[in-house]
Amino acid sequence: MLVWGAVSLSSVFADVRDVAAGSVYSWDFSDCSIRDILYVVSLDTGISIVCDDTVNGKADFRFTGKDFETAFDSFLKGARLYVLKEDDLWTVSRFRLVEQNGLFSLDVCDLSMEQIVEKLSLLLGHALTYEVLPAGTMNVHFKGLNEFELLQSLCLRLNGYSLEKKDSGFHFAKKSVAVNAGGSGFGNVDVHFNEDGTVWVDVRDSRAGDVLEALFGLNGITDAGGMTADGMTDDGTGFCLLAGSDVKITRSFFVGKNFEDALQKVCAQSGLDVIRSDGVFYVVSNAGARDKLVTGNKNWYKVKLAYTKADKFVSILNRRFGNVECIVLTDEMSFLVCVDEQGFKEIESLKDEIDLKVDTYLVELKYIRPEELLKYLPPGVDKGCLFFADDNSCVYFKGTENAYLNLLEQVKICDRPVVRVSYDLLILQYDEGSENSWNPNYSVGKMQIGDRSDFGVKLGNVLNLNLNVVSAFGLNFAAQLQASIEENKATVFADTTLHGVAGKQINFQNTNTYRYRDNNLDPDTGKPVYSGVTKEIVSGLKLDVIGFVSGDGMITSTVTASVTRQGIDTSSSTGNPPATSEKIVTTEICGKSGEPIVISGLVQNTSSQSSSGVPLISKVPFLGGLFKRKEKIVEKTQMVIYLVPHIEEYNSSFVADQNTRKNNQSELLERCNAFYKKMFMEETNAQL
Repeated sequence: MLVWGAVSLSSVFADVRDVAAGSVYSWDFSDCSIRDILYVVSLDTGISIVCDDTVNGKADFRFTGKDFETAFDSFLKGARLYVLKEDDLWTVSRFRLVEQNGLFSLDVCDLSMEQIVEKLSLLLGHALTYEVLPAGTMNVHFKGLNEFELLQSLCLRLNGYSLEKKDSGFHFAKKSVAVNAGGSGFGNVDVHFNEDGTVWVDVRDSRAGDVLEALFGLNGITDAGGMTADGMTDDGTGFCLLAGSDVKITRSFFVGKNFEDALQKVCAQSGLDVIRSDGVFYVVSNAGARDKLVTGNKNWYKVKLAYTKADKFVSILNRRFGNVECIVLTDEMSFLVCVDEQGFKEIESLKDEIDLKVDTYLVELKYIRPEELLKYLPPGVDKGCLFFADDNSCVYFKGTENAYLNLLEQVKICDRPVVRVSYDLLILQYDEGSENSWNPNYSVGKMQIGDRSDFGVKLGNVLNLNLNVVSAFGLNFAAQLQASIEENKATVFADTTLHGVAGKQINFQNTNTYRYRDNNLDPDTGKPVYSGVTKEIVSGLKLDVIGFVSGDGMITSTVTASVTRQGIDTSSSTGNPPATSEKIVTTEICGKSGEPIVISGLVQNTSSQSSSGVPLISKVPFLGGLFKRKEKIVEKTQMVIYLVPHIEEYNSSFVADQNTRKNNQSELLERCNAFYKKMFMEETNAQL
C-alpha cells in the first residue's frame, strides 16, 4: 500500500506486482516522470537508486520477468541516462566520466556547458573557470583522452573560446576572433581588421552582446577599461550594454568601412543604438534603428528645375525610383525630396537628362493636311509634342532642336503626294424597238465614182466627245457610233471625266426622283385612304469606281454599275407604289493606264400601250370600240459604259492634260485619214 500511495501522489500510472517471493517483476509505466519511475523501481526491488541534478524529463518503462538488471540498462539507454553501480547505491545521471590508465572517457547527453564544466571540475579536482558560456544543451562523447586533451576537445566544441592553463587549473576564455567549428550549433563570431582598415564581420546564431564585446575588444575597448584605438587612457574608457544583449543575430556578414560603421550596423540589426559620452560607448534600445538601416540615412534636398514643371518631373521620378516622398513648391519649378545622398545624386543625373530647353517649331506640310498627320504619323514620333492651330491650318512641335530635326525626317515618310487617277467616262444608251431595228455592222469602204481622188470619214459628233473614241476603240467603232447617233439608235447618256484619289471611291449618279403619297385602299369602299406619308423612288444610273495603283503602274479598278427604271404610276387606283426594275453589274479589272474598260449587260425591256379614237363616239359602251385604235410598243434599251483609266501626274494640270488629249486625238485622226488614203490609192493603181 505504501508503494501504490507514493505512485498515486506522483501522478504515475504503474502496475507493480511482486510474484514468486520477489524473484519476478512486472512494471508498466507510460509517460511518467523518470524520477518517479526510479523511485517506484527502487521500492519494489529494494535497491537504493538515486538521481542527481541532471536527471529530468519523462519516459516509458515496461518490464515483466526476472532479469531486472538487463531490463534496467535498456531503460537507461533509451532515456539517454547512465548509472554508476556501487555495492549499496546506484546513481543515475546524464553525465558519465570513466578513467582507465590515466585516460578519460566522457559521455554527456542533453546538458548545458555550465553543467558539464561544473561536473568536470568536481571529478577532476581542478578549478575550471569560464566567461559567459553559450546557452543551450549539447551532447559529448570522448574516449581515450588525457586530462588536457579532454578539456581542449571540449573547448573546441565551444566556437569562439580558447583553453588557457592557469596555476590553479584551466580557464575557458572567449576569443575576439573565433573560427567556425563546423556547425556545432553554438554560433560563430568572427570579427577582425583587414589590411585596408575595414572591419570584417561574420556572425551566425550568436547573441548581440557577444558580437558587441568582440567588436569592442577588437578596438582595444574592454569592460575592464583599457586603451582605445584613438589613444584614450583607461580613465572611464569602455562600454556599457544597457539593453538588447540577449537579442539573437541569426546571420550577419559584411565589411564595415571602419569600427564605428561596423558597430552601427550590428546595433541597427539588433534594434539597438550606440551613444558615446566621455569616452564610454552606451548601447541602448532603439526600435527605429532597423527601419533606418533599411531606408538609409535620408535627408530633405531641394531640386530646382529650369524648363520642366515640377509636377511632371515628380511623376517621372516616381516611375523611375518608385514612390519617393516629394513636396512641390509654390513656384511650380522646384520641389523637395527625401532621399539619401546616393539617391540625390541619381536624381541630379536624371534632371540633367530630362530638364532640357525646349522650343516651339513650325512643321510645314506639302501634300497632306494637318489632321492627316496624326493618322499617318510614324511610330517614332511622340504625338504629345504636336499642337494644332484652332483652324487646323498648321502644326507646331514643342521640343528640342534634335527632336525637331528627327521629326522632319520622319514626316518625309508620310508627307507624300497622293496618287491621283482619272476615268474618261462615256455612257451610251442603245434603243431597239419593233419598228426601229439597228444593225451594228458598219464598215468604211471606197468612195463612189468621182470621189476616187479623196477619202474621208465623217466623225463630227464623235470628235466632240470628251472620250477619245478613235484612239481608245479604233476608227471602225468611231464610224459605227457616228452612224448610230445620226440615226437616233444610240444616245449619249453621259460624257465626262471623273477625277479621284487612288484607293478612294468615285461616285457618278444620273437619276430621277419620283415622290408619291403613301396610301391604302379602304376594303369597304375601295377608295384610297392617304396616310400623309410621302415616299420617293429613285431611278436612273449609278456608278461607283475605286481605283488602286500598284507599284508597277497597273490600275486595279473595282466598278459597280446599277440601272433602275420606274414603271407606270398606279398608286391612285391600286394603292400600290409604282413598280421598279434594277440591273446591277460589279466587276474588277486590272490593266495599264489608258486601257479601256467596257461594261455591258445593263438591258431593260419596256412595253407601252397607247390608244386613240373618235371624240365622244369612242366612249360609248360596246359601240365605241369600233371607233378606237390601240397600239402596243415593245422597246429594248441597253446601257453600255466605257471607262478609260489614267494615272495623273502631280505637276500636270487639268487644262494642260485636256489640251494634250485633244492634240493627240487630232493627230491620230490625220494619221488614220492618211493611211486610208494611201490604201485607196494603192487599190486604184492596182485596178488600172
